[in-house]
Parts: sequence; C-alpha cells; structure tokens
Amino acid sequence: MLTIREATRDDDRALLSLESASPQGDSTQILLERKTYFYRTSLFDHAKVLLAEEDGRLVGTMSYAIKDVWLGASVCPVAFGYDLRSDPSYRRSMKRGLFRLWQAVQSEVHQHRAQLHYMNVKEDNHDSLRVMYKGGAQRVGTFGVCTLPSLPKGYALPQPCPDPLEGAARVEELVGPRDMRPASVVNCYKTGLDLGYLKGVYRLERGRSFAQASVWDLSELYRGRALRMPLPLRALAGAINPVSGILPVPSLPRVGRSLRYWHCFDAYTSGRSGGRLMRRLLQGLRCLAAAEGIDILTLFYYLDEPLLARPRFLLQKTMNYHTLAITRTGALPQAPLYLDIRDL
Repeated sequence: MLTIREATRDDDRALLSLESASPQGDSTQILLERKTYFYRTSLFDHAKVLLAEEDGRLVGTMSYAIKDVWLGASVCPVAFGYDLRSDPSYRRSMKRGLFRLWQAVQSEVHQHRAQLHYMNVKEDNHDSLRVMYKGGAQRVGTFGVCTLPSLPKGYALPQPCPDPLEGAARVEELVGPRDMRPASVVNCYKTGLDLGYLKGVYRLERGRSFAQASVWDLSELYRGRALRMPLPLRALAGAINPVSGILPVPSLPRVGRSLRYWHCFDAYTSGRSGGRLMRRLLQGLRCLAAAEGIDILTLFYYLDEPLLARPRFLLQKTMNYHTLAITRTGALPQAPLYLDIRDL
C-alpha cells in the first residue's frame, strides 16, 4: 500500500540513498552528493519534504516551498515544487506513485492559498514532465545552465563589490517588479550571506557599460561526481588536463572524480561593451574558482533574458530546464521571468 507523509530529519539517510540512485543526465551522467538532503529547505521560510512509501520502503519524494513573488502587478504567495525523485528499481509502476505525490503537494499548496505552483524540470526528464502535464501544468519559460570548467590561469582575478546587498539592490532596480521575482531580492541575498552561501557580487564597468553577476558557493553542502562521460570528452580531458596548469586552458572533469561547484546568478549586462565585459568577468571568475579549488562554474539564465548579452566559450556545455506552472487564478507568469537562486 502506498502512503504519503512528511519527511523528518530521521529520513535523511534514506533520502540521500534515493538521491544516489537518481543520477542526472544521459551521455554525461552526474551524481549529486549532498551533505544533508534538507539543505534547500533552509533557504525558505516555509518548506516541506513529502515521502511516498510502500510497506515502509521509500520509493519517491517531492518537496515544496511557499514564497512571496511578484505576479502581475502585485506580490502574492506561490508554491515552488522541487526534488521530485523516484526509486528506479521500484518494480511496480511508480508513475502512479509520482502522480499521488504531485496530488498531495497540490492539496497542501491549495491550503496555503498559493496563486501558482511551479517546478523546473530538465528538458529530457520525461517522467517528471509527464506528471506535471497530466496535472495541468503549462510551460512558461526555459532556462539554460551553462557549465564552464575552471581556468587555472590567463585572466585577472576579479574582486567582489564591497557591499553585496548593494549589488542585490541594483538587481531589484534593474529588473523591476517582473514576474517570479521575490518580493525582496535584498532579503534573499541577506539569507545567503547569513548561511555562508553567497560568496559575493562581482561587477565590471567601462563608461556606460557594465556586467554584473553574483556567485554562490554551496560546495561544502553538495558536490557532483561524474559517472559517465562521452568518449571524445574523456579523450580531450586526457590530452589537455596535464598542461592545464601551464597553459590557459581548462581542466576537464574525469569519471569518478568529485566535483566542486560555484553558481552564477543574476548575470546582467548593459551598454555596447556589456557582452565583452561579461565574458571578461566570467573568465576571471573561472580563474578565481580554480585558485580556490573549485572545478566547475555554472551560469544560470532564462533563454529570453533581455538584460544579458551572453558570451560563448570554448568547451561550454549547456543543459536546458523548463519552468512549468499550474495556476489557481488563470493568470500565468509572463516573460521575461526572474530566476531565483533559491530554486536551484
């Protein structure tokens, strides 16, 4: 019999085991290794993890958080769903179990009077997409996650802005009250500072042009491990990794090796030189990452973001995620959307 209940800290080990059985990706397969499964709940004032069990065995999980964001012309509560997982060895059809989890979350979200329930789902995660679409969700946006190996040398190391909360205030002013933006970006950054996740806000300026991004370091809470990589990439890593400490070329991940990440959010540019400044800023951050033992720099952005002139890099890899939403009021969020660091 399938039962659904709220997870407690006593379930942490079982949830981490379920996570280890659910590596991400196809040709390049990455296993996320968390220190605790509950670290994401610390970013929200209200968050909950639900479990699906059959005869006492954990077979699936889904989490959600309630937060206040701009939607239309006002701030209202919405629900963000995340970490939908199922045991791949579960012999009975888990599709029904996943849908039961989704329904349970929907019921609780309704009690919180959330105007919207949304999730971010990798574009090739067909089981989760099927559950969402079956539940009435619609796609409202697509964002990219650009993965850049760190660079041992070649660019000047950038310095963070003296006051990261001032950088957050600049973000609020720049994007305005766009849909899905938290009621206070400054408060989100303050929480990141208090928890030790926000490394800093970095900004380059030239005349009337600028490039700015925030860097978040959760490498002490979770890391990745490459389980599978395409043969050409493995061969390339074998060729360039030995000289990466001598030449300004990246060091590529190797199968079985633990990977530490920095995440770049709120990347915005302005002016004719904005794109060139962003490229220089990200290259400098890649060098800074290498100097501090970080393997991968990831850049998050909606594909239709009008305030970012995106540079391209050698050996970059981009994964796309769909933002899917189901609404109680009939009003769906309108692009351009804001991508909240807490959601990723």
